[in-house]
Parts: sequence; C-alpha cells; structure tokens
Amino acid sequence: MSVKIEWQIFIAETRSDGTWNSNSPALAELLNAIAGPDKIKEPAPDIESAMAHLAIKGLPYFKITGSTSANNMGKSSTKKYSGILC
Repeated sequence: MSVKIEWQIFIAETRSDGTWNSNSPALAELLNAIAGPDKIKEPAPDIESAMAHLAIKGLPYFKITGSTSANNMGKSSTKKYSGILC
C-alpha cells in the first residue's frame, strides 16, 4: 500500500519499507524525520496510512489525495480522497 499527500507542487508518497518518496528530496527527508514508522505512537493496522495522517497533522497545508493497496486478488486498487483528512 502507498498513500500520497500533496500541496501545490509538492507530492510525497509512503513506501512499503516505511520511508517517504517525494519530488522534493528535502520534503522526503523532513517527512522521514517527522512521520516515519517510529513516530507512530498507537497500534495501527495500516502503518502507511498512519504515517500519512501524522504527516498532514504536522504539515497542515498538505492533504491526502490517494491511496493504493493490493486487494485480495493481488490487483492494485486506488482510492482518491478530497479535502483534508484528520
């Protein structure tokens, strides 16, 4: 699964290894520092979603814009979000 967050020209996406990928190396570094798996305080069934929610809590201009996950048939599905999720 991966979760994408966006703000203006900046896009970041969680990776399955618990790190962030971004079109801005500085943003990826910041997100890895403030919203990595080690920063999740509560048990979460979906660590990447928890990372994304933590990221937008720390960077309120960002919003979650999509989520991709493998369904039970092994196919990838995409969920699109609008607005800020808290």
